[in-house]
Amino acid sequence: MMQLPEIRNRVDIRHVDGTPEGYALRILKAYRRRCNEKWVVEGMTDNAKLIYDAMNEHQDLRAKELDRAIAILEKQP
Repeated sequence: MMQLPEIRNRVDIRHVDGTPEGYALRILKAYRRRCNEKWVVEGMTDNAKLIYDAMNEHQDLRAKELDRAIAILEKQP
């Protein structure tokens, strides 16, 4: 069985307030918080580090996209 590395800044988003008013924004903000989770790459082999560094970089890219979407929804009345 493959051992996954530690995750830094773990966030639990199993529950998001499901009341209708502002629901979409709460979901996006929950997923945005999750973008702060990063794989701990210290001590990995170079090949493994490349993969996990790429996944961490993708977290940053998702965060930017979610930040833009959240900003748009927050401007809505």
